[in-house]
Amino acid sequence: MEAKLDRIRKQSSSKLANQKLYGQTLIAIEEMTTLQSSQGTADLVGAILYLLDEVFPFLPHSILRSKFTDILTIIENIFEEHKEEQPIVRSIIGCLQELLAAQDGPHWSMPVTKKAYQQILILSANASAKARKRAQDAVRNILSRPPAPLIVHPASEMTAEFVLRVLHEASKTDQHAAQQMLALLQSIVPFWPMTKFVALCQVLLQMPKFNNIFLTKAAFDVFQVLFDSENISMDEEKFIGLLGAICELKPAAVDERLLPTWLLIVGKAFPAFAKMNPAQCAKDIAAVFSLIFNDLQQDSRCYRQIANCLCTLIDYCITDDMIMEASSGETNGINEIIALLENGLGVHYQAAWIHVMTIQQAMFNKLNHYAAPLMNGCLTLLGELRLSSSEAYKEQLDKTLGAAISTMGPEFFLKVLPLNLESSSASQVGRAFLLPLLKIYTSNTTLGYFVNALIPLGDRLAQKGEAAAGRDLQMQAKVYETLVNQIWSLAPGFCDLPVDLRRAFNEHVAERFSALLYSKPDLRPTIAQALQFLVEKNQALAKSSADDHHLMMAYGLTKQDANLNLQFLSKFAVNYLAVFFNVFSQIPSMSRAFMSDVIKAYLTITSPEDINATFKKVLDMLSQALASKEPAVSANDTSLPPPMSHTMLDLSVIMIPFLDSESCELLFSGTIQSLLHKETEPVLQKKGYKILKHLLSIPNGRQIITNHINEFQEQLLNGTATCSASAKKDRIKTLLDTIPLLPSEDLHFIPAILSEVVLASKESNEKTRNFAFDLLVSMGNRMKQGGVIKNSHLEGFNPSAPDAQANISEYFTMVTAGLAGTTAHMIGATIGALSRIFFEFKDDIPVQLASELLQTINVLAASNNREIVKAAVGYVKVCIVVVDVGILQPQLGNIVQSLLKCSQQHRAHFKVKVRHMFERLIRRFGFDTVNALVPDEDKKLLANIQKRRLRAKKKKGANAAESEDEEEVSARATTKKGDFQDAYEEVLYGSESEIEDDGSEDETLKVAKAIGKATAQKSKKKQNAPNAFIREDGEDTPLDFLDRSALGRISSSKPMQRKMKTNQNDFTEDDSGRLVINEPKDNDDHSEGEAQEDYYMQHVTNPDGFVRDKRNRIKFKKGKDAKDDSMEIDDGESGKKVKKPVQRYERIGKEFRSKKAGGDVKRKGQMDPFTYVPLSKVVKKKGRHEQKVTYTGRVKK
Repeated sequence: MEAKLDRIRKQSSSKLANQKLYGQTLIAIEEMTTLQSSQGTADLVGAILYLLDEVFPFLPHSILRSKFTDILTIIENIFEEHKEEQPIVRSIIGCLQELLAAQDGPHWSMPVTKKAYQQILILSANASAKARKRAQDAVRNILSRPPAPLIVHPASEMTAEFVLRVLHEASKTDQHAAQQMLALLQSIVPFWPMTKFVALCQVLLQMPKFNNIFLTKAAFDVFQVLFDSENISMDEEKFIGLLGAICELKPAAVDERLLPTWLLIVGKAFPAFAKMNPAQCAKDIAAVFSLIFNDLQQDSRCYRQIANCLCTLIDYCITDDMIMEASSGETNGINEIIALLENGLGVHYQAAWIHVMTIQQAMFNKLNHYAAPLMNGCLTLLGELRLSSSEAYKEQLDKTLGAAISTMGPEFFLKVLPLNLESSSASQVGRAFLLPLLKIYTSNTTLGYFVNALIPLGDRLAQKGEAAAGRDLQMQAKVYETLVNQIWSLAPGFCDLPVDLRRAFNEHVAERFSALLYSKPDLRPTIAQALQFLVEKNQALAKSSADDHHLMMAYGLTKQDANLNLQFLSKFAVNYLAVFFNVFSQIPSMSRAFMSDVIKAYLTITSPEDINATFKKVLDMLSQALASKEPAVSANDTSLPPPMSHTMLDLSVIMIPFLDSESCELLFSGTIQSLLHKETEPVLQKKGYKILKHLLSIPNGRQIITNHINEFQEQLLNGTATCSASAKKDRIKTLLDTIPLLPSEDLHFIPAILSEVVLASKESNEKTRNFAFDLLVSMGNRMKQGGVIKNSHLEGFNPSAPDAQANISEYFTMVTAGLAGTTAHMIGATIGALSRIFFEFKDDIPVQLASELLQTINVLAASNNREIVKAAVGYVKVCIVVVDVGILQPQLGNIVQSLLKCSQQHRAHFKVKVRHMFERLIRRFGFDTVNALVPDEDKKLLANIQKRRLRAKKKKGANAAESEDEEEVSARATTKKGDFQDAYEEVLYGSESEIEDDGSEDETLKVAKAIGKATAQKSKKKQNAPNAFIREDGEDTPLDFLDRSALGRISSSKPMQRKMKTNQNDFTEDDSGRLVINEPKDNDDHSEGEAQEDYYMQHVTNPDGFVRDKRNRIKFKKGKDAKDDSMEIDDGESGKKVKKPVQRYERIGKEFRSKKAGGDVKRKGQMDPFTYVPLSKVVKKKGRHEQKVTYTGRVKK
């Protein structure tokens, strides 16, 4: 029997759930038996209870229910004996939690179950801190898991009665239990029974009467959670009474503890009341708003919380009906609130002006388009403040004015605050500062105001500017020019979903915009953006998922209005496209992006017939430009527009997504016949490949190319030899999109372009290399799908050559043929291509093929050519990482020998790579296996690698024991370091080494790298601080990079230049470096004697002189001071001061200072880190000069 039980015990760690269940059950039963027989041993009881606390959550509920009575009896006895042992109490609470949560509905009607739950409730109020917290968590956990099929837990009523009874029993002298119940309430309010909400609110309202700030705040916190709860059940009358009582409990404005919590309650309660009765809430909101708003007059630190609460009330409690009534002239709560906001800009509220403006912004946004007549008073006051605004609130003031612009609209806004740009009277103040605000905040307004008011204003200012320029008033003319440009910069805002588009945008306005595109190059981006907004904003509104009612309330337009606007704009599309094309041809290539965007926008609303007709005109102009052979523009001059042929090709690329099949076929035929073979004009060739790439990205283009696939393949193959370097990337992208279109019955195109793609993977351009690798993978996937390769169609093959079946093995065979290349470049490119496709298709190729490839590349890894070795090492590295051990094991010896030979032949270039690869081999096969394959003369290298690995692991383990913050920082750094574009690059270029690189390179290489880094940093701009410097010692000899001590000259901080002492008696040197010795002259002493007397120095050095103190009072030198002052200046050193000794201090408590942070730490075996003043150093005998202690924490040495 014991053997069988032992076997069941072992199944407790089984992976199978059914076996694990029986094992855990047996262990639990045995533990309970042990628990019954271990009376009085607290340590053993605590350990077993802790284990049960951990095991119970994983036991089936059926077992917990069947053993409930037995377990509960044992736990009760233990609790009576060890109720003072807090760890045991916490474990008992955890066990009771799982036991009670497992009980079904009928069990909760049993007295024993209620008694156990009652014990947890008692502990949640009176236990010690940790046990009380555990009991409160247990109550919340139990209530959140009601037994099926019940929705409300049976214990919720019992819990509510207990909590209410404890709160009722609170008195002025005993409030501890009430505070704990309030803490419990915050977590169980979502499970509170609906019938007890009124009783709970009544009890909570009694808490502030005890004048206990902590009890009051806890009650407010419960109210906040209560109003957050969605299942609150209370009739309207009682809810109104509750809100009134809460308002009566309002703390003072200076109460920084209670006021923020009370404001949060109000911010949650009134929105809940607004859902219950919006009309009644709207009537009461003005009184509450006034009650809170008046606190902004007081000196308080809660201005931000007050503003947030009032903004919440405005957002949720003001109804649309109130806004409509107020806008129609009726008086309601909104008028009272607006009056308060106007008073808020008075002197009494000056300290809170920023927050008053925040509330005004919320009011502007709530009123939206109805803010125009209602908020005019506030806007007038804001305008006066803006004329004399302080920097303290200027930013907030501009935001408030911006909110007024976006809601009222520029027309009503400028009626209240006119610009007055033409006024010359002193009473009318100019407000040009509003133009930048209008540019930022104008949208969804009336375009007619811009057309009828602002454009004529701009024209009048332009005329004044021309008149000023005619009178040589350049400054005045510049001011007018700036104002005109600022007015026209408002056009995009007025064109952003205007509500009167069909009325305001007429032929005259369209012609004016076209004329500006031609005549004002600096305004072209602005006008183009405005015309683009007219189309795109209406398209976005037409596609909106919102209903028309909400769209009308938000924008004043419906989806039908947006569609009508688009139909209206389509009438101007053809003429505008002609204008856009002409302007496009006049702009340099680097500045055409904005014109491309507006052309695409208007092509979306142009009919297909007009698009095709326009495109044919573009093709005609392209043919004429190509036939005329216009001179090429200098590539260095980016200010000139490109040739017409380039412009027409760019326009063709823009129009491709909108062309029909006929136009696509015309463009396709012209491109492959006229552009692909222009070797002498690489720009045209590049644009030709771009056109093909865009044709392949649209359905019509793919259909046309599929119909002419044979001709297309032939032209692409013929263009291999004539492709320029600048067009290589676009050609590879075109080939990448062509592969999926190849017919399965003829895949000869893949082997035909394979060599070109392999060589492209070695291009200097990184994007070209990446596209080439993607193309290799794409061709592999196409070959993997199957098909026929007609070798007779390949160049150089016999027409009677047999066909080959397309598969992945055949693809590898074709790529491997490049290993027979005559140049190292071709062989290296082939190996790199093989490594990429092998990584992608390693699971699809036969094991024998993978083994043969590894054997072949392994031989090449021992080559003398560095380019071949680099590629071969990369392939071997990929194999070591991804290939199965069964394939690597037979060739492990050859791999080791090749790596050793590579390291010996190219020591300076591949040492680190070879070391990383050996480390990988050790990780996969073990040190002993790899070490057995290494010759004796190279075992030292492997031993060093293993030693460094173990040291790095040990260091890593030590670092893992540090704080979690440091682990997160290191994890983020590691993630950033290994951030590669795909998994292949991670394997090929990622550094998987566990060994630090310090000391792994020879001294010459390290010096060269450091010097190179210093040189690169030196060439950067001044804002990029250099990371490495060469320290000079003032010697004339150059720095020897081969010297081992040269590394010490490299510094990460900028070295300070030493100030060399100059000796007046030094000999001078001539141009050739020879010393020049001047003979002393007879009149030298005489000339020195005749030098003018320095009365100031005599005054300073005179022992009988005087000095002035800080208050400019005269103080005569006496005794020691006179002697010291007279000795400060020596004859040999004119004006040199004697350095005073620097006072050095030693900080008290430095032994407690943390090495990794700014605070103190507790150290084992030492005292706690408090301030200990050494009395032995303070209380000293008179006359002794010992270390001076300062109470700032320093000891003078």
